[in-house]
Amino acid sequence: MSFVKLGRIFAPSQWIKATLYNARRRLAALGVSWFGWLRQLSFRQRLLLTFLPIVVMGSVVQILIAGGQIQRVSMEFFQTQVEAEALKIAASLPEPMEHYLEGDGSDEIQSALSNLQYDAAWHYLLVDSNRRIIAYTLGDGYESQQVAEQTPDLTRAARGRTGVDIRPFVDGEDYLFVATPIFYEERAIGYFVLSRSLAPLYQEVHQQWLQLIMASLPVLLLIVAASLWIANTILRPIMALRNSALKMAQGELGVKMPIEREDELGDLSKSFNYMSEQLDKILTAQRSFVNNAAHELRNPLMTMRLRLDAMANQSLDEGQRAQYIADLRQEVSHMAELVTSLLTLARIDEGRHMAKGVVEETSTVLRDISRNWRIRAQQKGLSYETEIEDLLPAVAIADNDLRLVLNNLLGNAIKYTQRGTVGLKAQLNGDRVIIQVWDTGVGFEPLEAERLFERFYRDESVRHEYEGNGLGLAIVKAVLEQHGALIMAYSEGAQRGAWFTVQLPVA
Repeated sequence: MSFVKLGRIFAPSQWIKATLYNARRRLAALGVSWFGWLRQLSFRQRLLLTFLPIVVMGSVVQILIAGGQIQRVSMEFFQTQVEAEALKIAASLPEPMEHYLEGDGSDEIQSALSNLQYDAAWHYLLVDSNRRIIAYTLGDGYESQQVAEQTPDLTRAARGRTGVDIRPFVDGEDYLFVATPIFYEERAIGYFVLSRSLAPLYQEVHQQWLQLIMASLPVLLLIVAASLWIANTILRPIMALRNSALKMAQGELGVKMPIEREDELGDLSKSFNYMSEQLDKILTAQRSFVNNAAHELRNPLMTMRLRLDAMANQSLDEGQRAQYIADLRQEVSHMAELVTSLLTLARIDEGRHMAKGVVEETSTVLRDISRNWRIRAQQKGLSYETEIEDLLPAVAIADNDLRLVLNNLLGNAIKYTQRGTVGLKAQLNGDRVIIQVWDTGVGFEPLEAERLFERFYRDESVRHEYEGNGLGLAIVKAVLEQHGALIMAYSEGAQRGAWFTVQLPVA
């Protein structure tokens, strides 16, 4: 068959395209989708469906290649045996054959073929150069023939070479025919054809094919077992992770995954535990934030309600009424400040606070901020010291954010200092500008340094003496962190002053 015909057979015809299109339409009409069906399978089933076809196809290819090689080698070995036997016998026939052609009888030929006459596995045929039959194995059907047929093996032998052919014999079985010329004084005087049944070879090759297939079955079973083991190994921690996630959804925020391995699934368990810890902290902080916010709002609301109830009394004199109005204004201002702080924190948490900007004239801006707070400090009777280096480099923080940070820090320093000094110091240190706000006020215990930046945290020693909501330093830290800056608090103890150090990166 030509390559053109093969290409026509295997090329996708219009009939094949139409058949596939109609089949897909029928599947769609029945609501059957191949990919939808795959999505419905479990991970274990998908893994098996992935590995098994690959392994089966690989095994089939290997079996076909190995079986083909074994079959070819067996056939070549079988053919070599027959050819060797044919050549050996043909080498003993030239002189008997020449004598027979000269009319001296066939005794010598029968003597040369005597070994084959008693071996049922071999069949032979001896013809002269004109294919006239001289001797043959009894029962091969040559009794009624005078001249042998022009078979492919005899045709090749007539050209002076050994001819080989496979064809059915009289009993219907396939035989291997080997024809070799008989030379006498460099002249072909006849041809000897030796044949043998291929049934034993076919049976042997069949057994070899079965052995190859049986040898592949344990590999397939091993692949199936390995696939199931891999699927279970992967699915077990995933199912445990799923169950833990469901527990978290039901409110058990402290649930943890056991770390039993150091691979990617172990990293996933560690990440889940970290997420659980962070979520627990966030929700705890949120609850605390809500409770503290409600508490901070409740106090001014109760104060306002009491003042309004008192003002409803008609016997209240004008002096008391004016005092109550002043208290109401103060409480309203306190609530407005609290709401503003809450909105600022909300914008920072949601990422809506603009964290871009650069202060170019750092020294000038710091002196401008310091000038305003010097006046307030002097109004309270405090000393105010300033030490700002000239020509400080630009810092990576927005102007409004820098003012917000220093206004909070300087405002707290003046508020919590009854007498003494408040100061502002700024200098360059490497790639950062260090700004320090210090005072000689109430101070705090060293262990409370980190807690000062928690939302709504206020030391008990100052809670009842000084107004505030505990959000100023939390806002300061959140704003600075958005710009990659740091803040630290230090004090030697109560009534020994405080230092707040801000490290701003140079732009």
